[in-house]
Amino acid sequence: MPGKRILVVEDEDLVREVWVDALRESGYAVEGFQFGGEALGRLPELTPHLILLDMMMPKMDGFEFLARLRRNPGWAHVPVLIVSALGDDLRHSIDPASAKTLGVVGVLTKPVNLETLLAEVSRVIGRAAT
Repeated sequence: MPGKRILVVEDEDLVREVWVDALRESGYAVEGFQFGGEALGRLPELTPHLILLDMMMPKMDGFEFLARLRRNPGWAHVPVLIVSALGDDLRHSIDPASAKTLGVVGVLTKPVNLETLLAEVSRVIGRAAT
């Protein structure tokens, strides 16, 4: 039985590949996307337990991605873990009420340690096995 599904939305190829590989090795079912629009287009068929989201991406940034994600009632429950170079500035700009509204369950600063990333994923959705 496949593990819990995670979408990784990250425009940097190497970063995305490292995260996807690490999450798969931990037993999660993972799909990686370079652009937010691609990820949104696949959401109906993928039904993720968590989305890892970069905020600074071309075509559609993370803020627009979140806005579009939350406009669809079917995706309103999907937690989002932000992993961004915006770091502390972003963390301080998202107050608890905004985080709850946006479904943001955490903010990690790039570059992120893989152990930290995996621990945060586990904290949010639990271990890979259902």
